Amino acid sequence: MTNPITPTIDQQLEQLTEEELLQKVIEYRDLSKRLAADYQNLQRETDRQVINVQKFATEQLLLELCPLVDYFDSAFATVPETDQSSSWLKGIYHIRDYLMKILREHQVTTIEALGQPFNPNLHEAVSEIVSDQPAGTVVQQTQAGFYLNGKVIRPAKVIIAKTKLAEPTNSLS
Repeated sequence: MTNPITPTIDQQLEQLTEEELLQKVIEYRDLSKRLAADYQNLQRETDRQVINVQKFATEQLLLELCPLVDYFDSAFATVPETDQSSSWLKGIYHIRDYLMKILREHQVTTIEALGQPFNPNLHEAVSEIVSDQPAGTVVQQTQAGFYLNGKVIRPAKVIIAKTKLAEPTNSLS
């Protein structure tokens, strides 16, 4: 049932001139192009956001696995000399190696720190000690640092060398 006061679409179209119809076609074509471009932009933005969410979730998980490397390293540093060749220790080494393999497969690599000049983008200095090394050289690593796809996700905690203070000379002699 149609309202006799309101003309139908067909009646409205019949009242338009050819030029007006052509103008409407152009208007709707342009609108269609804009809507298609908006939809493509929305798809690209959504894809980018999904990738970022996946990347962040992966980064968080890998970052949470990094302390396990520290625990293994601390444990290995305290193994008595008499137990160095035991089969159970070899098994633990295999577990650590497998963890490192998993991290490498996900593009996680360790930051090489020992002997390197201190770099605040890669290292976090926790202490300084007098050393024969040049001042500012990393002489000890207290915690491993890690890259993920070349981006630092955890800086290495390091101890850096400082120069000896000069002995005061006694000028009273």
